[in-house]
Amino acid sequence: MDLAKRMKDAGTWISNRSGPIALAVLLFYGFFFVGNFSTETNLTAILLQYSIIGCLALGQLIVILTGGIDLSQGSQIALATVVCAVVMSRFGVIPGIIMALLIPTMVGFSTGLLVSRLKMPAFIVTLGMLGVSRGLAMRIANARPVSINIDGFKQFGYATLLRIPVAAIIFGIAAILVLYLLKKRKLGRYLYAVGSSEESTRLSGVNIMKVKLFAYTASGFLTAVGGVLLAARLGSGSPIGGSGYELESIAAVVVGGGSLFGGIGGVGGTVSGVFLFGVINSILNLTGIPPFWQGTMKGLIILAAVALSQMRKKSRNGA
Repeated sequence: MDLAKRMKDAGTWISNRSGPIALAVLLFYGFFFVGNFSTETNLTAILLQYSIIGCLALGQLIVILTGGIDLSQGSQIALATVVCAVVMSRFGVIPGIIMALLIPTMVGFSTGLLVSRLKMPAFIVTLGMLGVSRGLAMRIANARPVSINIDGFKQFGYATLLRIPVAAIIFGIAAILVLYLLKKRKLGRYLYAVGSSEESTRLSGVNIMKVKLFAYTASGFLTAVGGVLLAARLGSGSPIGGSGYELESIAAVVVGGGSLFGGIGGVGGTVSGVFLFGVINSILNLTGIPPFWQGTMKGLIILAAVALSQMRKKSRNGA
């Protein structure tokens, strides 16, 4: 009996940490069996690209914890890059960054109002905002990339501090702040509670509307941060940029142990999920796997993660 219980506990421990364990295994494989994986150039490229997606994933985590979802992130990041480029070309760096942070945050706030006040399904609202944000980006940019001619800002996109990309440092700071929110603040506990049982949380006196409004506004802000980083890295505002980023952010949360049903997930798992996909992409590219197989493999990983999430849910419910 003791052995069976220990094996069950070990299985639970492993399943709850599947994202970090998978990342550790892939890093070991990459460092020892894949040529050029461990080079500074390759590791920097992973950090640059996936720190941007990581900012989106942190916002997506906050929303998913409430049982919601944000499908508009990819379009919002395109809007942020375009606003950043257009405002920066006319008024300078600081106004460009401020407006690029403000506009997606306001989109997130509007989404939160519709979801929390009018009780519209998050899937439908964010799908609508996806179209609104992409349309605004196309209109502002006249459906063309908008160049940024400020060298200092473009250099910021590739800047390093102690050989670590500044983008990765910003992502790390954002992750620490979200971790503090979820672990140390009442609002963090409310986010989990709303996703676990919205009705019970409401009956306990928590203002559900304010919690959801915060979640979508935070998602908009963190997406905007990713947009500014992407604009700096590209050196332009792209109205077609960020395509599919929302799917990668959702996948990172799920692969990292989050549940699409809400109430389950954490910063550590999400960060692991983000870089898991970064390492997978790098290994597949370096080993010459065709791009269409890359999409297939990522899709299978996502399906496996969702299936694992379902099994965890049934186990908790005693099914």
